[in-house]
Amino acid sequence: MTPRAASARAVIVTGAVVLALVAGAVPARADEPVPATPVADTDHGVPTGEPSTAVPVTAPTAPTRLATLLDRRRHDVRLGRDLSYLVTDARTGTVLAAHRADALMQPASNMKIVTAVTAVAALGAGQRLRTRVGLMPSADGRRHVAVVGAGDPLLSRHGVQELARRTARALGPGAAIVVHPDASLFPTSRLAPGWIPQLIGSSVGYVRSLGIHGDRTRTPAKNVVRLFAASLRAHGREATTGPQRRSAAEATTVVQAPGHTVAEAVAVMLRQSDSSVAEVLFRHVAVSQGLPATWAGGQRAARQVLTSLGIDAGDSRLVDGSGLSKDDRLTARLLVRVLHVARYEQRSRFAPMFRVQAMPVAGRSGTLATAYGRYSTAPSRCARGDVQAKTGTIYATIALSGIATTARSGQRVFSFLVNDRPARVDRLSTRRAVDGLAATIVGCWR
Repeated sequence: MTPRAASARAVIVTGAVVLALVAGAVPARADEPVPATPVADTDHGVPTGEPSTAVPVTAPTAPTRLATLLDRRRHDVRLGRDLSYLVTDARTGTVLAAHRADALMQPASNMKIVTAVTAVAALGAGQRLRTRVGLMPSADGRRHVAVVGAGDPLLSRHGVQELARRTARALGPGAAIVVHPDASLFPTSRLAPGWIPQLIGSSVGYVRSLGIHGDRTRTPAKNVVRLFAASLRAHGREATTGPQRRSAAEATTVVQAPGHTVAEAVAVMLRQSDSSVAEVLFRHVAVSQGLPATWAGGQRAARQVLTSLGIDAGDSRLVDGSGLSKDDRLTARLLVRVLHVARYEQRSRFAPMFRVQAMPVAGRSGTLATAYGRYSTAPSRCARGDVQAKTGTIYATIALSGIATTARSGQRVFSFLVNDRPARVDRLSTRRAVDGLAATIVGCWR
């Protein structure tokens, strides 16, 4: 069903705004919830966008009906009193509705929008991150190889096992093999400013250039070489593991993985709200700018790349790439500007962000699927397929920023940032209230 068809079926709601709290399960982890059932991506109902050039952001001469509705609905008790939002016309840049749009707010995983844009801009969507195996000189009669991490955040167990199989074949029978990790592309890092220790293992792992996707333990690089050595033994080779080695200058490449592209990593990060992928991309942006792959280097690099795109980050605090830091601060205006550049001003360059398998689609895919309880209530159900946006949940923050397609007025770019969610209100209830605001933009909740 197309976005226009979905909007045509909208239920017109009259009278007072619904203020009753909607019950919902509160996820245990800090970032996004885990759906009850797997969700398949679909290519139906994805906003297609409208090509345009850069336009000034202007205010309307009189309040719009949308502004009036949102101003009324922002008083929903589920949203609390610390709400910021901005809605603009995607074609003209006209501000259609705004409330505290320049307030510095904790963005939660909406920070991943900035990370996606800076990664694609700095690295290129098609760049491949290839893990390789290098054979190093040795004087002890054994063959020493290094698994050299290229910062592929999607490296899988199967990928490591396949590298080992190909290595066994390339080296052939002979002396015992010692497998070393080489994770030297990124300096060793610990917690980011504003991270709490409980995040490690639950929402994110330590940032390393060598690790298996989903491994949130404290030793991701060691875990890779353990699996690699075990796979060598399964192919009849005598193999053990050794300590970290820097091998780039001395190692001869034996085999190389096909790797994953930046676009593939960005898609997983946006769809699943994967914070580990986000932090690896944050490091890559620093490397691309000739800066250290550290928290400080990533912060400086992100600003540099935004500036190159004509985006002024102002007083924003880009502490990490994932939005897990309590110290992150963005404005709704900045998020709308970043989205406008990516979706309209440089549409082809950033197209991978808006593919069906990337940015979630309301009621259809990713963290906006109905399995998460999203777009499943009367006010918002009508907007399924008409909103493509990034979710965000951490601490007392609920966020949603993206693109909304209307039946008659084209597309709108929006950002809603809720900080200080009332303690008596569960996360899902606030998410559903925000979904209602997005449905208001679509025009199907009137």
